[in-house]
Amino acid sequence: MRSLPAIRDRIRLLAAIDTDHSLFGADAHEYQLAPPLTEAELAVLEAELGELPMEYRRFVRTVAAHGAGPYYGLEELRVPEDPTGGQPPDPSRVFRCERATPYDAPCVPGAHLLDGTLVLADQGCGGRSLLVVRGPRAGEVWSDWTCEEGAIAPEAPSLMAWYERWIERALLDWCERTAPRIAVEGPRSPAELEAIGISYELVERAGHHSTMLRTLGYLHLRERRFADAEAAFARAAQAAEQARPQHALDRARVALVRGDAGAAIAHARRGLAGDDLGYATRDELRDVLEYALVSAGYRDDALEVLDQRAAERTFSFDLHHRLAREHLARNDVGEAGAALERAARMGNILGRPASLDDRVPASFDPIISELRAAGRHVDADALAARVTLILDAN
Repeated sequence: MRSLPAIRDRIRLLAAIDTDHSLFGADAHEYQLAPPLTEAELAVLEAELGELPMEYRRFVRTVAAHGAGPYYGLEELRVPEDPTGGQPPDPSRVFRCERATPYDAPCVPGAHLLDGTLVLADQGCGGRSLLVVRGPRAGEVWSDWTCEEGAIAPEAPSLMAWYERWIERALLDWCERTAPRIAVEGPRSPAELEAIGISYELVERAGHHSTMLRTLGYLHLRERRFADAEAAFARAAQAAEQARPQHALDRARVALVRGDAGAAIAHARRGLAGDDLGYATRDELRDVLEYALVSAGYRDDALEVLDQRAAERTFSFDLHHRLAREHLARNDVGEAGAALERAARMGNILGRPASLDDRVPASFDPIISELRAAGRHVDADALAARVTLILDAN
């Protein structure tokens, strides 16, 4: 079992590498840990609920009372007040829960207690994780889907096993998403370098699923173990159905890291030639192709690829702003304005439905501000005039 101080270190590491809270549930708990309970608070709690499992007791006493954790985070355990002043509790505060579970015990309002269990986390979509606090299975974590599916089943043998499994899964998910970029560009921070080092063993242990084999390939590629990377990518392609575009993408990145822009271009174009491409794979192939074209000196072709990518990016301004900057670097204010206007006319470009009056400033203003900061006031005025025309015509 990992030491409790090390648990806090892992949470700090996850917070440092997942700054945009893209991992599941992170936007809810934001890797924040509430202060641990005091001994007095625990005493009051156990007076109401009975003795708690030792692992849970140590966790809430040493690590956190609630906060960062599996799914949407550890539920806050509300310490029940004692309105009776030490008198026997009002029987109306204790009732039987409607749904039967394997644990026969009363439910106490305000303490999250359900038939001898304590709610640890909301899994979303009606599911939740429960800690058994009484009976022969005390200390185990169970998954409760009785609201949706009528099922309750063991999830982990203990609180720490459940929590550590979440940390490992979060690191694996992060590594899966990030390893390709780190292999090509390198880590962006010491935290990323540390996380990659920790994740290597986890990826190796994760088995022979195609996703983990590809991730392992990128970890090899980061270390410039090209033969090992190619072998892992080939095994991933064999293990997955319809893996041809992904294999082409992997080989293109290997060629890019090797410094062979021509081979990278060829592999990327080969991958794009298929008709079985999803949006994400197509965009990744075009990203590699754009990078390789720039490396080979074909900047006009690279700009065309960037334009294709931006045309399909209907949910974010990132590529549209980059495309506008590329045109402005060539002193082509007209094309920059056209790129920004195209973005502004995409209904969900803000990540949600929004009016044109909201979308236009969000598209143009950052670029206009950059131009003014650079002293390019004539170009900034030209884009501002285009904004006025678009809004007046609306």
